[in-house]
Amino acid sequence: MNVHDPYVVLDLNPYFNNDGISSDANRADGDFTGNGKTYPAEDLPPSNAPVEFDGIVFHFPDKSDGLDNNILLEGQVIPIPKDIYDTLYVLGASIEKDDLEDTLYFVCADDSREEAFLGLSGWYACHCLKYGEQIAIKCSGYHVASQHVYMDRVEVDYGMWIQTIPIRSRYPLSAIELPDNPGMHIFAMTLRRFVHQTA
Repeated sequence: MNVHDPYVVLDLNPYFNNDGISSDANRADGDFTGNGKTYPAEDLPPSNAPVEFDGIVFHFPDKSDGLDNNILLEGQVIPIPKDIYDTLYVLGASIEKDDLEDTLYFVCADDSREEAFLGLSGWYACHCLKYGEQIAIKCSGYHVASQHVYMDRVEVDYGMWIQTIPIRSRYPLSAIELPDNPGMHIFAMTLRRFVHQTA
């Protein structure tokens, strides 16, 4: 895990279970939606690199063919450095035609849990994000096995969004428990440490 004070950038590679990105040279690689559509690698940040959106640093996954690069949510428990945090930032999206919401849990060091709302708009929904996300990445379209489908309609932009989730607990956290909701996908997560304010 890389630390960018006050941010803790999580390494999600061990938990990736879906390949949602394909290169123009191999558009049949991966399947983000369940019907063969993928993000175009050429429209995304570099592989295995820090990427900053509005001051928030994420680690962008490896886009290489044949590699998983996002978490399809199935109730995974992600351990985190034990610390007190005030915010979780999620880079992701839901599959097309679905704006999905669910509950995740922040697991405290004493094994108590705090529930939090997670909402991710559909990956095509740049112009009508339902859950107050920020636009992080906009793509020119999407890949299917036969072609790069370019979207030129004003109301449609494919991409990835940043969801900001406040953390109320002021106890040290040890893990994040994701919901079991396979239509939701996460490419990166970053935590912000709680900073005590002094007068």
